[in-house]
Amino acid sequence: MIDNVTKLRKVELELLEAFANVCEAHDLKWYVFFGTLLGTMRFDGFLPWDDDIDVAMPERDFTELCAHKEWFDERFFLQTQTDEGFLRFAKLRRNGTCAFDRPLLESLKQGGHHGIPIDIIPLVAQPGAESFHMPMMSSANKKDAVFHRSWFEPASEALFEDIRIRMPAAPRKILRAVYEDWDWPSGAQTCEPSYWFFDTERSYEDYVQRYTGMLEGIEGKKVFLFGAADSLRIWLERYGKRGKVVCTFDNDPGKWGTKAFGVDVRDPKSLPELMDADSRVIIVSLWHQEIGRQLERMGIRDYFVFLDYYYTFDQDGNRIIRPEDEEEMKKPNRPKWLG
Repeated sequence: MIDNVTKLRKVELELLEAFANVCEAHDLKWYVFFGTLLGTMRFDGFLPWDDDIDVAMPERDFTELCAHKEWFDERFFLQTQTDEGFLRFAKLRRNGTCAFDRPLLESLKQGGHHGIPIDIIPLVAQPGAESFHMPMMSSANKKDAVFHRSWFEPASEALFEDIRIRMPAAPRKILRAVYEDWDWPSGAQTCEPSYWFFDTERSYEDYVQRYTGMLEGIEGKKVFLFGAADSLRIWLERYGKRGKVVCTFDNDPGKWGTKAFGVDVRDPKSLPELMDADSRVIIVSLWHQEIGRQLERMGIRDYFVFLDYYYTFDQDGNRIIRPEDEEEMKKPNRPKWLG
């Protein structure tokens, strides 16, 4: 069985190959960069702890590429700084996939395409100097280093996981400018995954609909909820749909046969036999991902999710609430995209 990171890397290599082919066909200059350059130098491919791909282009070539989205076939989407999504640079994304690198609700609020990407970063010429820099990367918590033009051309060819790539002329100087000690950049060996959630086989559009389309077409539907804790109470109070609710389900056997906030609580095993074409299943629980997988194992893939707010948890299972989260939860009129 192929593990998920291997599947993710396979999609990114497909993106890299498509990008390289378009650049070659239109005589555009580009170079592997950041961890992708370091991985090329060390392993002829991905660093063991890395799961994304970065390339850089001189600004003129970058602008030319962004002006011609039609150069890529229907499998791909070139997301530029003018597209929805508030990008500092460009991304080539694979249609039919999903990758969230921010908390879920933040990603939904951001909008735009959320397919698995590779990053395409412009090298901006410094006025009056023979050098490039990346000012947009300093605002993305990366060092805005200065790179001399002579470090890039003449570029050479190399292999990155069997994909032919363009290697800058002085890769060690570039890596030293980015990482200072490029032999082992500080913290790189404990790099966290780029995407807290990704799916190589299902479009981000499916997830956006699942997390934002809960009330669309709900009239005339029988509603089955899943969850018997405080999120159930909030859902009942917020939307005034109590009359549509048949019951709720919960994985705690101690709650079966009781009522939660006036709603009957049942064993989830009985859900499939109760459903028909006029049913709607809505998860009302912080454990929405785990419950979603549970429903899919039961053959139920058409379900929706209500989130009162998105929380993260530490390694011991304790909820992490940031000060800004507390302020957000106090707001009386929160945006529609929050549920």
